[in-house]
Amino acid sequence: MTRQNPETPKVHRRTVLRAGLAAPAALGLGPIAAHASDQSAQMQVSQSTTTLPPQYYREAGAGPNVIMTHGTLMNHTMFDSQVDALAPNYHVLSYNLRGSTDNYGPGYTLNDLADDCSQVASEFNMQKFVLVGMSMGGFMALKFALKYPKRLKGLVLIGAKAQAYTPEEKAAFGPAFDPLDVDGLLPRSFGEFCVPLVWGPRQAEERPPFVEEWLDYWDTRPARSVYGEYRSWIDKEDLTHRLGEIQVPTLVVHGAHDAVLPVETCAVPLAEGIPNAELCVVDDAGHTCNVEHPEVVNDAMLDFLGSLEDQD
Repeated sequence: MTRQNPETPKVHRRTVLRAGLAAPAALGLGPIAAHASDQSAQMQVSQSTTTLPPQYYREAGAGPNVIMTHGTLMNHTMFDSQVDALAPNYHVLSYNLRGSTDNYGPGYTLNDLADDCSQVASEFNMQKFVLVGMSMGGFMALKFALKYPKRLKGLVLIGAKAQAYTPEEKAAFGPAFDPLDVDGLLPRSFGEFCVPLVWGPRQAEERPPFVEEWLDYWDTRPARSVYGEYRSWIDKEDLTHRLGEIQVPTLVVHGAHDAVLPVETCAVPLAEGIPNAELCVVDDAGHTCNVEHPEVVNDAMLDFLGSLEDQD
């Protein structure tokens, strides 16, 4: 993925076509799914000193370190398929950011989440690692890469962008998210509002089982926990001018039909701005392409991680 030939395009772009949805039984996904298969349960993991309750993270495998951080409304289980795919050769950790824990109160920033990530990594004896961030997790990963560059071996950014939100975008989000600063649980109407934003158009229409599972999970979320997630990124700073500072190899993964962060205006400039980046566009996928087509994203990540090992 390193491009030394000056005639080679700065960003290698590949589009992965998927004609249909994976069979639900093959997905291994869902907010209430069992986290460990018989195979992964037998894999050795490091001894950690974490104070995180076990329901807030999943750790599996042994080898080079990989940490995964989720997006708004989601939790660490959105990476279950990726953990299963990587654990035979990597030491993998996926964990819940603040909004998906009891410590969900508003008032934290992406910078705070980056500091949390550094602390969690240390607790799990992961001094240097590849950081995977999806959406909000990707926004945090960019902050992390700029604040803790020596801790990173690589970046995987899924459904992310470097730009700040425009006044028009803030105005569009506000009517849906601002009313969530209340006691009580998320209303189902908010979850239904989010379905076409989180998933691709076909998945939103056909409602495969994983969509319904996540809707049921959202029903259990305190409204203010999602409001806090929203507040952490809606006023985020524009990092476009600092992308050139990120020197680690980076894989940018994006759904072709992302309705929240379109490929051409978000993923393309992100990949073009990072010196050593590759862009992988997943067809028939929306914002959460790693859940919609896990096998595609797994293959892209394994190829990318393998290339890092080849460079050592």
